[in-house]
Amino acid sequence: MSDPQLSQADLARIVQENRAAAKQRIEQSRPALDRAPDQPVGSGGGAGAENGANASANADASKPSAFQRKKRAIDLTYCEYNLSTMKDTKGGFLYEEQSLPDSKKQKHEDKQVTYDPPIDLIMSNNPQCETCNSIDIDPHYLQHFKVCVCRSCKDKHPEKYSLLTKTEAREDYLLTDSELRDTTALPNWERPNPHKSTYSKMLLYLRQQVEAFAWKKWGSPEELDAEYQRREDEKKGRKEKKFKAKMSELRRKTRTSTWTRKVDDEHAHEFGESVHDPAKDEYTQICRTCGFVSTYEAF
Repeated sequence: MSDPQLSQADLARIVQENRAAAKQRIEQSRPALDRAPDQPVGSGGGAGAENGANASANADASKPSAFQRKKRAIDLTYCEYNLSTMKDTKGGFLYEEQSLPDSKKQKHEDKQVTYDPPIDLIMSNNPQCETCNSIDIDPHYLQHFKVCVCRSCKDKHPEKYSLLTKTEAREDYLLTDSELRDTTALPNWERPNPHKSTYSKMLLYLRQQVEAFAWKKWGSPEELDAEYQRREDEKKGRKEKKFKAKMSELRRKTRTSTWTRKVDDEHAHEFGESVHDPAKDEYTQICRTCGFVSTYEAF
């Protein structure tokens, strides 16, 4: 509560002095770089009011104007859009398909669900199983192998509708990689690798189609078995030949080392009389058995 004895002029003067003192304290607390070089630091009274007025003027000058603030607000980074990748949703929006990394793209493709094809109300228009004429067709076999087979017949007849990997088709039916890559002759179904997701995808083939291609290539199952047996015999012959070559080399090394060690152990030199050479001042002895010559000096 203010003192009633003070006049309005005194109150205004006190308020002005308090404001000047507050501004002076703010200026003193700022770093020296923020203060103007020719700006002195006052200690109170009228000097403080003058310094406060200068600081207020400098602060107002450093503030951006309304035009500058508006310009900063609308100064956005330019973005270039590829209109060929955008799709009009007919709702006032343009949807852009974002490309995913390879690992995320593979996971996204694996999560996609394959729905069964719709069933026509006219039963004769629906695809039917080639074994039991059922319309409960497996969509994967129809999509990848173009074979109409129902789920029950697929399990009942594994000799026709079971799936083979690329390794099994190559080793059991003696097919080459180039033949297995021909999707026209041998359709395949790509599946994620069960061992690790980063490995190459697994290729599955229908046994019925693989056998038909193999019989056409080799003539008959008997000729395929004969070719398989011939390759196995050649492989076995190469292994035996390689094993015999290693054994003969081992015997040769063992025989040579044994003979050398035996000769060194059994032979003992039998030297004859020493012969003195006056020119070199050396003595020479010769073995009577092997003719080894030993030369030494007498001290």
